[in-house]
Amino acid sequence: MAVEYAILGARVRTMDAEAPHATAVAWTGGEIVAVGGDAEIRELCDARTQVIDGAGRTVTPGLTDGHQHLFHGAELGRGATFDRVASLADLRDRIRAERRRVGAGAWVTGYAVEYAAFEGARYHHDLIDEAAGPGPMFLYALDLHTAFVNAEALRIAGVTGPVDFGVGAIVACDENGPTGELNEMAAMRLVMDKIPTPTQAQRLDWVRDAIADQNAVGLTAIHQMDGDAETLAQLAALEQDGHLGLRVLLHQFVYPTTGDDEVAEMIGTWGRAGRQWSYRGAKFMLDGVIDTGTAWLEEADTHGDGRDPYWPDIARYRRRIRQFHDAGFSIATHAIGDRAVREALDTYAALPGGSGGRHRIEHIEAAPDALVGRFRAEGVTASMQPIHMRWLRPDLSDPWSERLGAHRCDRAFRSGDISGSGALVVLGSDWPVAPYDPRMGFFAARARRAPDVTDPRAIGASRPLTGEEVLAGYTVNAARAAGDTEGGMLRPGLRADLVAWADDPVTCATADVTDLPVDLTVAAGQIVHRSGSVG
Repeated sequence: MAVEYAILGARVRTMDAEAPHATAVAWTGGEIVAVGGDAEIRELCDARTQVIDGAGRTVTPGLTDGHQHLFHGAELGRGATFDRVASLADLRDRIRAERRRVGAGAWVTGYAVEYAAFEGARYHHDLIDEAAGPGPMFLYALDLHTAFVNAEALRIAGVTGPVDFGVGAIVACDENGPTGELNEMAAMRLVMDKIPTPTQAQRLDWVRDAIADQNAVGLTAIHQMDGDAETLAQLAALEQDGHLGLRVLLHQFVYPTTGDDEVAEMIGTWGRAGRQWSYRGAKFMLDGVIDTGTAWLEEADTHGDGRDPYWPDIARYRRRIRQFHDAGFSIATHAIGDRAVREALDTYAALPGGSGGRHRIEHIEAAPDALVGRFRAEGVTASMQPIHMRWLRPDLSDPWSERLGAHRCDRAFRSGDISGSGALVVLGSDWPVAPYDPRMGFFAARARRAPDVTDPRAIGASRPLTGEEVLAGYTVNAARAAGDTEGGMLRPGLRADLVAWADDPVTCATADVTDLPVDLTVAAGQIVHRSGSVG
């Protein structure tokens, strides 16, 4: 039987424990048909086979970003980025530049504002009203859990004082009224809903561009961690047009305010799927973030915050989890603080049959030893984003560390310790919170810091992940966590998702991995990225 494509003469890391190494891979019609030696694969080729020279290259399974917000990221990317803007003066300059670009009266929008850019001051719109100029402004913080708006945006939205949302969301106020800081989605929506919305065609174009960019760095799948019925329609439209170059495993978002009718609709559409997307997951959020005092902690943070969950009624959270568990869903719970992590683990443990390898916890930024050991024992996946350490400083002077307190900072981002315990660890970016480029994630997981900081010291006391653990976190572990039986490995009969690298991402020097060329990306058998070095 002839094959459509074959790579010969490469170093192949299959991530298949039964046959971990090979030199050649062949695929046809979106499916891997052979993995083995050059001579074996060459016999399957004929004049119609496109043979790719793998000499000097390493081939791995395609990479999965285990936690991402594709549609949100694609839209946010149309605004200004404030990534690595570290001072108030530079922040104001960037805002002024964006006002000049969009013009008077238009909305200035942006993302990735670092809390540290306010230089220790609590945000107030007085800090940026002059820079924002004549018109409204809405900027997301780096973690997307807070927005910073100006006085004009507050006026347009009619926000004049505190609001009782019934969930863990806050319109920050002082004695004079709203400051312009909005914590969590319910509060942010007061202003967001006043921003002109793009057309569906525009949104889909932006998503297509984002997918192509992600293919170029080796991504062939994502775990989409927010969505609704509209997202299902968008995925179907992208696939119908031939532009879904990523496999998307969707989790619809369940809020504390999600009603019974909405839940019934979510459960009723479970299992919907196309060739490159599927909907079998539900996403819950049990707390906020440490930087703003909205993470749920066993012990209050240094400002006296961190004692409240995002779900005011924890019994309701548990009941909702049980509903989705009984309906067959894979459940992901956002839990950053140690109390939130413990409550999520306890909730899963109380389910009929427990987690059983089906459920997961996202982020896990703070966890004492007693929690680390529970993931493997209880069959709960740890979904982590080492690249989030890019905002932490070894001297603990960053807002995250200052809030948490020095006595707890050694427990930060314990991906290596959780993996070392034998638990399943999935790696991702949380894009657009952090860059989706997995090579940055490879670096952060191995060095326990970001590649774009000057201080070379590691963050926290957890051991780094090894190169093999990192690759597993982006491939086979991600597939197992999502119940994806057709991906994560290079094995005959599985989906033809693979990446050809200029060197081995597992063994190359950590300092070199962020610039490691991605020569070829194949998603579902289609070449979705090819560098000029590939003939």
